[in-house]
Amino acid sequence: MKRSNKFLLFLICCQFFLSSILAEDNKYAFTEAHVELSNEIIQILENYHFTKKKYPSIKKEALDTYLDRLDPSRSIFLQKEVNSFFSEDINDNSYDQRIALGKAFNIFKLYRSRYMERYALQIEMLLKIESLNLKQNRKILKDRSETARANTLEDLKLLWEDILINDVIQLRLSGNDLIITKTKLTKRLNNQFNFFQQTKSVDIVDLYINSIALTYGPHTTYMSPKRTEDFDIDMSLSLEGIGALLSNDGMYTIISSLIQGGPAEKSNKLKPNDKIVGVAQENEEVITDVIGWRIDDVVQLIRGPKDTEVRLEIIPATSLDESQTQVIKLTRNVVLLEDQAAEKRIIYVKKDSSEYKLGVIELPAFYMDFDAYQRREYDFRSSSKDVKDLIRSMKNSGIDGLIIDLRNNGGGSLLEANALAHLFLGSGTKVQVKTSSGSIHGLGERRGFQFYDGPLAILVNRFSASASEILAGAVQDYERGLILGTDTFGKGTVQRVQSLSSGQLKFTESKFYRVSGKSTQNKGVSPDIYLPSPIDTEEFGESKLPGALQYDFISSTRVRDFNRLNLSKELLSAEHKGRTKESILFKHFEKLKSWRKSQREDKFFDLDLEKRSLKKERNEFELLTMENDMRKKMGLSTFENYQAFLDREEGDEEPNIDEAILLEAANILSDFIEYSYKPVISMNKAG
Repeated sequence: MKRSNKFLLFLICCQFFLSSILAEDNKYAFTEAHVELSNEIIQILENYHFTKKKYPSIKKEALDTYLDRLDPSRSIFLQKEVNSFFSEDINDNSYDQRIALGKAFNIFKLYRSRYMERYALQIEMLLKIESLNLKQNRKILKDRSETARANTLEDLKLLWEDILINDVIQLRLSGNDLIITKTKLTKRLNNQFNFFQQTKSVDIVDLYINSIALTYGPHTTYMSPKRTEDFDIDMSLSLEGIGALLSNDGMYTIISSLIQGGPAEKSNKLKPNDKIVGVAQENEEVITDVIGWRIDDVVQLIRGPKDTEVRLEIIPATSLDESQTQVIKLTRNVVLLEDQAAEKRIIYVKKDSSEYKLGVIELPAFYMDFDAYQRREYDFRSSSKDVKDLIRSMKNSGIDGLIIDLRNNGGGSLLEANALAHLFLGSGTKVQVKTSSGSIHGLGERRGFQFYDGPLAILVNRFSASASEILAGAVQDYERGLILGTDTFGKGTVQRVQSLSSGQLKFTESKFYRVSGKSTQNKGVSPDIYLPSPIDTEEFGESKLPGALQYDFISSTRVRDFNRLNLSKELLSAEHKGRTKESILFKHFEKLKSWRKSQREDKFFDLDLEKRSLKKERNEFELLTMENDMRKKMGLSTFENYQAFLDREEGDEEPNIDEAILLEAANILSDFIEYSYKPVISMNKAG
């Protein structure tokens, strides 16, 4: 009887919620100011964005983007409803933003009522969690972003049931009993509902306008006054937080990238594509579930005073499934210029009877103290000045060659990219820039000499972007040195931020081209010699971003050819392959990448707890076996079980793949000196 009363109360609450939802729909309406703002943004994009696309040509794409951002898992709208959105009688050449905004708001109102239906159904299921069938002969797609939508409401409700059953299985696999699972999921759904209830008309306008902006490319975005404030904080690097840029896929808050020198990057505990599912302050025992939260609310939880701790529950990008979470601790701090400063080190490489002393400069970002620069202070801080000082000290100590390590360097100042290239190339164009008007101009110095003219290698990876690609591309095109690593990120565009009547608009206004005429956009810079990578580079990069501008090329510009590479690349590549073939660590990571790729090819989750548990155990066993096999061969201690492997701490016994890649780059550079420089030095001495 008590259970019946509880269920009756639930139904009454649901009916109240549904009626309140319908009543509150009337509070959602756009204003004349929203219409004017939308027109203002469209005019700027049409006239000044690099692509110069006209609004009527992107209307359908913008609507599609709006629907995807509103319903990324395709679990709200029916296919016939989506068809009706696109088939409504609208003049395709119309610029009328009252019609467009009216449609966006009507779609949201349908979304709101359907969202409430899903909420009510899933809460009802949780009330009867003990009777849920967790042994079903059905599967659910892991990624529903590209799948077909449901055709009927019955199909949609079955999908909602499957989603909740999958959530229950995920938590059960994480070690939660039914009571805790029920508590956690109920709290998650209620939190999501409460946050959804806070949606305002301005949020719908923001979503609509950004759907238009994103059709122009992934780096074009509208920032409301609130988001403009957050952007200004991030750009000044005065944010007291973890030093990570976040994004949201509609359900999870995702690590987009790490700010070099920030707490997250220094900890080595967070990686790009990790998902944040929970946040707790240092004095809180319970972690707050943030799945489904808006990104700005998650950011507010993560931010906090300097030197305080925050705990994050994450699903690592390398997790076998979403039931495998980890809790990490980070100490908040301010990211200062000093944290991103270039650093030097020396590596010694023995070759037969010779030993080479190689300098390494790790450059996390192309930084510059813009305030001091604008005040015309002579001694303003910059990456090019710091690198020059480091090279000078290493030249004085007698280095035989130099490696510039640009791994994970996401770019920065264009002026600094040119200044750094000048250190190695002297005078001449370093990069070409094409503006939205079609004009092309070169950036470089008409006079100057190489500050460093010795053997040079630039080390890059998939997260080397923008200014890093300009430097690497110039060194490669001039044939001044070796580019080692993987294909770079492929961001070859320049953004501009323009103030609006309300907020700001960031949009692409120019595009980079190498002196060879090739764009760095989408394709990035391909290395002269590929080095092993601990990640699957095909999973990341500009080309993976929706709407990314395409690769193209322009005419090359005349440059000096240093002709330093000669015919040595084939010899260097052969030597490199011989070493990596014998490397225990490199072979392990190639095997691991192949294994993870096979895991990703499994597109479905079984809605059967027993099957999922067995698959999880098998995957954990395979992963642990690979890890222990590698450790045995390297003479390291092994892990007794998978949990011990997960709980491992970074220490001296942990194989360091990043260091191994750097050492291999040093080996290649020493080979380069042997084949290309040593004979010339000997001839000069003989003459």
